[in-house]
Amino acid sequence: MVVNNAVEATLVPSSMNSQNITGEAPRLLPSSSIASSPDQGSVSITTLQTGVERLCPSAGWYYLFLRNKELRRYVDIFSGRQSVQVKSFPGGREEERHFRFKIFSYTTANHKKRFEHCPYNKEEYRQRSASAIAVREAFATGDMDKLNALTDAKEIVGDGYLFVCAPLDDLNLILGSQFPRQYLVTGYKGYGPALIPHRQMEEFIYLYESMPYNIELLDRPLEEYAQKKQRIRITGGIFRGKEGCIMRLHRNTRLVFAFGNMTVAINYLHAFPFEKID
Repeated sequence: MVVNNAVEATLVPSSMNSQNITGEAPRLLPSSSIASSPDQGSVSITTLQTGVERLCPSAGWYYLFLRNKELRRYVDIFSGRQSVQVKSFPGGREEERHFRFKIFSYTTANHKKRFEHCPYNKEEYRQRSASAIAVREAFATGDMDKLNALTDAKEIVGDGYLFVCAPLDDLNLILGSQFPRQYLVTGYKGYGPALIPHRQMEEFIYLYESMPYNIELLDRPLEEYAQKKQRIRITGGIFRGKEGCIMRLHRNTRLVFAFGNMTVAINYLHAFPFEKID
């Protein structure tokens, strides 16, 4: 039995938003399709049971849209709790293997529970702070266990997205061995699986864990929201350097920017210093 670990060593830019989270299922692409290049400097390591480590193709954050039962099953598969039968080579014999990657799940139902039942007390604040610190530490140190602890398959409600940080070849191998066949979400232009930068994924999870009521996932590409909108650049805080557009949504001014093949909107834009981009 072989255990595969994919651990990235660098981060890139980011941001996001969710609250009224509804939308059509995204277009899907067979996982055998070619993805765009991952972030510069991104490195992953595969550790065999023998303890021997080797460099492997860079891991990137990809994601799938799954129905509830499948979502729970793939959480167990990608986190290493459930083995899969795969063929090591085309036409080769099947073998049982465990793969272990960084994961994070998101469903509309779970998100709504986060902000609809928020007690706004000191205990809730401490829990949110602890989760936010855990996210920062997990990405800074590459601690897979700390990040995966935020996702509990038993608590997942409804259909949603499963984000996984893994080499594309490993995802192809796993998805191709499962029935029914599942597919990675494509970029909205359809050129390959949507690839989310490590830093952007970090900030999404950070916001979701610390301020779920401040973010909203939109199901259309940024261009459809950003026409003739003022572009800005955040100059301070956790989003420093982030560029996006200002728009009014649900009577609130939001910062919107691309996230995979979706768009993220962030509330309380006035809390961040920014400058206009011509």
